[in-house]
Amino acid sequence: MSREIPVVEEALRDAHQCLWSTRMTNEMMLPIVERMDAVGYDAMDLIGGAVWDVSIRFLLEDPWERIRHVRRLVTRTPLNAWVRGQSLWTFEIFPDEVVELAMERLAANGIRRATIYDHINDMEGLHVVVSKAVEVGLEVSGALVFTLSPVHTDGHFAERAAQFVRMGATEVVVKDPSGLLSVERIRTLAPALKKAIGDAALNLHTHCMTGRAPDVLLESVDYGMDKLHCAISPLAHGASHSPTEWIAEKLVGKGYSTRLDTELLGEIADYFHFVARRWDKPVGEPVPFDPRVLEHQMPGGMISNLASQLATVGLERRLDEVLDEMGRVRKELGYLPIVSPSAQFIATQSVLNLVQGERYKTIPDELRKYILGYYGRPPAPVDQNLVDRVARKSSDVVTGPSGSHVPPVLDKIRKERGPFESDDDLLLAAMYPDEIIRPLFEARDKADYSAFYRADTPADYLLKEVRARPRLRSFELSAGAGFNVVYSH
Repeated sequence: MSREIPVVEEALRDAHQCLWSTRMTNEMMLPIVERMDAVGYDAMDLIGGAVWDVSIRFLLEDPWERIRHVRRLVTRTPLNAWVRGQSLWTFEIFPDEVVELAMERLAANGIRRATIYDHINDMEGLHVVVSKAVEVGLEVSGALVFTLSPVHTDGHFAERAAQFVRMGATEVVVKDPSGLLSVERIRTLAPALKKAIGDAALNLHTHCMTGRAPDVLLESVDYGMDKLHCAISPLAHGASHSPTEWIAEKLVGKGYSTRLDTELLGEIADYFHFVARRWDKPVGEPVPFDPRVLEHQMPGGMISNLASQLATVGLERRLDEVLDEMGRVRKELGYLPIVSPSAQFIATQSVLNLVQGERYKTIPDELRKYILGYYGRPPAPVDQNLVDRVARKSSDVVTGPSGSHVPPVLDKIRKERGPFESDDDLLLAAMYPDEIIRPLFEARDKADYSAFYRADTPADYLLKEVRARPRLRSFELSAGAGFNVVYSH
């Protein structure tokens, strides 16, 4: 019997984060999730940092409600939430009580798996969130952010993978946000991790930034990788993931099996092609190998955002200089992995260094906190000159888990900003000020999702069109269909 390689689908989270600036709405995803539930995915990613934040700030959609709506329609496939340690889904460090309540509410709302990581791979800061996730019955996947540096050896990652398993994780994920992995490196990394984690499942989550991800995925299964993370083809390639259909076909060609229903995959691909046309979103395209990514290591979405920000101040021609400076800053900060929020720390400081003409003339407050140890222990020591510049005295430098430096806040929030309808709303208040969540609550009260749960509605009509036209990608639904009437605000 051929070995089975389960697939985790990224369309509802990371894929649109990479290609659509995280702007996939409930209206776009809910009509197709029942069909996705029937495909045979190992899990579907739904919630993560940028998805959470954009949903609240820009889409005015409550992420807790998104979980509940999708769970109502998805009854078989585990829904996965990515959790950035003590920061959860923002850049702020939260006290233990907030993190623990968030894990309780994930489980209560229908999340079955939590993929938990720390942006600098500081394992000490993950004990609280992992232990609480295990306690409330979530399946825990421990993710390690892959990066290239002298300190990020196979042994470095293997040691931390073993720690995840000892904490209670049943899976380990290699998270490669910039597509830095090569075929050669996965041949040594995957066996080292498998040896360290024993029977725990090993996942590979890598992006197409360098164009190498599809080959790396297919090579990885020959060296012990158990599960692969992919995205349906309209949301694949570019800064996103490898296409689910293509990877599934190639796995079968290599003698492996998947549980995926290929006919349904085609229907889902057609649906998202329609969504891209209907809402004027780009479709991912393959990119050639770019060796510069191996130097600056910035994910694609962050590069485009950085270029846009430089253009607003007339510095778009200095993008290459900024990317070069980022490499230098990253080394001085202890070889941080380039992922949120460390990528933003490095990019902001690099721009300041160039614009002000003096390196570290200005150091943002969040980077000061990192240098002083509030975000945990970095992969390598921070340059001592930087520490001396930030710390007025030696006692300013702290040690220990990041959450241990933050006082409890929930009782204060209840008294000063309550009462709240639910603990979900309490957590939103703990993460955001009233000026952010008030518009969210107002929009939530007006939203009408009933169209997704009854027949003969615009959503139902659209699905009939998808099923009736195998090549929907060449078909434009009439503007008179009225698909977007499910909202009243």
